[in-house]
Amino acid sequence: MTVLVSRTGITTVDEPTDPHLDGIVELLRQSIPAECAGLTPYHAATFAAFLGAAVAPPSGLRTVVLRCVRDSSRVRAVADWRVIGRRLFLNGIAVAAGQRGRGWGGLLLDDGYDLARQLGCADLALDVSSGNPRARRLYERRGFTDESYAQWTEVRLDGVAPDPTVRLLDWPSFAAHHTAYGFGDLRIGWATGTASVRVVGPSLRLAAGAPGPGLAAALAQVVPVTRCYRIGPTTEAGTAGGFARFVRMSRPVDLRS
Repeated sequence: MTVLVSRTGITTVDEPTDPHLDGIVELLRQSIPAECAGLTPYHAATFAAFLGAAVAPPSGLRTVVLRCVRDSSRVRAVADWRVIGRRLFLNGIAVAAGQRGRGWGGLLLDDGYDLARQLGCADLALDVSSGNPRARRLYERRGFTDESYAQWTEVRLDGVAPDPTVRLLDWPSFAAHHTAYGFGDLRIGWATGTASVRVVGPSLRLAAGAPGPGLAAALAQVVPVTRCYRIGPTTEAGTAGGFARFVRMSRPVDLRS
C-alpha cells in the first residue's frame, strides 16, 4: 500500500476495503448543511462503496483523493479532494465532534495545497455555505477568495405533464451506477438542448439551463423522483426563493520549484 504523507499525521486512503470508509462517509454527511440533507451523493446509502471503488486504481490514475487525520481506531478529520483538469476541488471537509478547534481543518487545507503542487494543479477550489461564516473565514485565511455564487431552488412537481421531447442519452451507464452506489449523473436531451442531471435516491438536481417540471416529470417515469431542485448562479446576496446558497472560492497554486 502506498501512503502519501505531506504533513505529520495525514494519510491517504488507498485501499477499497479500508476499515475507516464508513466513518469517513458519516463525517462527510455531517458536513452538509441541514437544508441540503439527503440531496448530495454523501447521503446515498452505498456511498462508501463508491469511495472504495474510487480509491482502487493506482494513486497516479485517481481523480478522488481522501486525506485523513486518523489513529488506529477512528478518523479525526477528512478532506475529500477531486482532481478536475488542472484544478484540485475540495468536495467535502469535516472534523469529528470533540476534535474541533484543534487545527485539523487548517492542517488539511495546507496539506491540500501541498497535494495540488504534487499533482501539478494550477489552483484549489471549494464551495462553502453562505450560512457558515466561520468556515469562510478559515478559507480566507488560507488565501481563498470568492469566485462565484450559486443558489439552490425548489422545482414544483405537482400536476406537471412530462415533456414529450425528453430523451435519456446514457441510460444504461446511469442505471448501473445508480443501482450500485445510490446516485448518478444522467445526460438528458430535449427539443432544444442537452444537459446533465444528478439523481440521489429520489431527489433530482437540475442544471441552470435545463427545463424544469416537464423534464422532472418525464424522468419520474423511470426513477422514483419525489423532490426536484435547481442550482443556478446568483449574486452574493442571493435572490428570494432559494433554500440554500453557496460561495465558490479558489486560490492559485504556485507551481514554481
